[in-house]
Amino acid sequence: MCKGKSDYQISKCILNGNFNYANFRGERSAFKRVSNSQIKKAVNEGWAYEFTMQNLPETRRYEELKNYLDYVYTIKDQYVTPNFSGNEEEDIIRMKRVFNLLYQLNIEETAEITTEFEEALLQYQSSHGLTVDGEIGPRTKTSLKIPINALITKIKKNLAIERVTKDKPSNYILVNIPEYTLYYYENYEEVLKMKTVVGKAKMRTPIFNRKMKYVVLNPKWNVPPSIYKKEYAHLSAEELEKKNLRYGSDGKLYQPSGKNNALGLVKFLFPNKFNVYMHDTPAKSKFMRTKRAYSHGCIRLEKPMALLHKLGYDYNKGNTKWKTLENRIPVYIEYHTAWIDESGVIQFRDDVYGYEKKLFSKPVYRKPKPKITNKEALNSF
Repeated sequence: MCKGKSDYQISKCILNGNFNYANFRGERSAFKRVSNSQIKKAVNEGWAYEFTMQNLPETRRYEELKNYLDYVYTIKDQYVTPNFSGNEEEDIIRMKRVFNLLYQLNIEETAEITTEFEEALLQYQSSHGLTVDGEIGPRTKTSLKIPINALITKIKKNLAIERVTKDKPSNYILVNIPEYTLYYYENYEEVLKMKTVVGKAKMRTPIFNRKMKYVVLNPKWNVPPSIYKKEYAHLSAEELEKKNLRYGSDGKLYQPSGKNNALGLVKFLFPNKFNVYMHDTPAKSKFMRTKRAYSHGCIRLEKPMALLHKLGYDYNKGNTKWKTLENRIPVYIEYHTAWIDESGVIQFRDDVYGYEKKLFSKPVYRKPKPKITNKEALNSF
C-alpha cells in the first residue's frame, strides 16, 4: 500500500512510485512520470481518484498482472507451502496444491507422483527461471518454500514498476535483466527471443532506453580503464599476449578483432553515458546456465547473428566495419521479476540486483489514512 496521509501523496505514490532512485543504476528518465502540478490540480479540484485511475497503464502486461494479483488474493488462504522436513508424501501433496493454485490446474492432491505432477513441476521450474530437469533439487525446494505473502509483495512491487514503465512503439527491443532475455517486437508481436548475459552484481547493467544507431562488424575491444585497472594492469606482456591483448600506439590496451575477441563478431551500439552495448561473445557456455549475471555491464547475446539479420544486415569477414542504421530501433533495458508471459503463465524471477528491496527501501505498502474518494478501491495498490 502506498504510504501517505494526503490525497496528493497517495496519488503521487501510485502514479510515479515511491522509489529510492539512489539505490539503482540507470536513468530516472527511463521511467515515465505524471507531473506533480497535474496531480495537485486534480486533488485541488476534488477528482484525485478519477485522475489516478485515468493515468494507470492500459497495457496487457499491467492488466494481466493486476488480474493475477486479484486471483492470488482469492486463493491466499488455501496456499500451503511444502516444508521438506522429511515427510515426502506430505511434501508431494503440498507441491500439488501449489501447482494447482499457481497455474489453475486440477491435479489430484495425493502423494502419488503422476505424469500430471511431473509436467507441473517442469512448468514450475520453467516459470521460475530454474533448471528445468524435473528434479526437486535445492533451488527448486527453496523456491517452493516461499510463502504466499512474499509472492503478493513481489507482484505488488512489479505492478508499481509497471505503472512507471514507458509505453512502447510498435517496433522495439526489450531486455529484461532478471530474466536474462532479449525480445524483438515488430508491430507489437514478438519475432525474436534469445538468452542474454548481463552485468554481475558489482557491475550492474543499467536501466535506461536509447535508440540503436550502429552495428559494428568484426569489432576490436578497447579495454575500458576501469577493467584495465582491476584485471590487466598487473599482467606481464607475455600474459597479455596469451589473452591476445596488446597496447596501441596511444598506450591503451586493446584486443584485435576476430572470433576470440571478447566482443565476438558483432556489436550493437545505442550510445549512452554508461558505455553499455550488446555484443557477441566467444564464451558460449554461459548461456547454458539459468543465472547469467557475469558481464562487466554490457549485454552478451546468445544469437547475435539473428539480431543482425533482423536489422537487415549480413555478416562479412574481414576488417572492422561500421554500419549506420537507417531505421533506429528503440532499445529498452528494464527490470521485471514478475509478469504474465505471452501464453498467459505467471513468471517469477530472482531479484538479481536486490532492487525489490533497494528501490522500495522506504515502506511503500501500508494502510493509509486517505480522504480520497473511493478509498477502498485503492487498497490493492
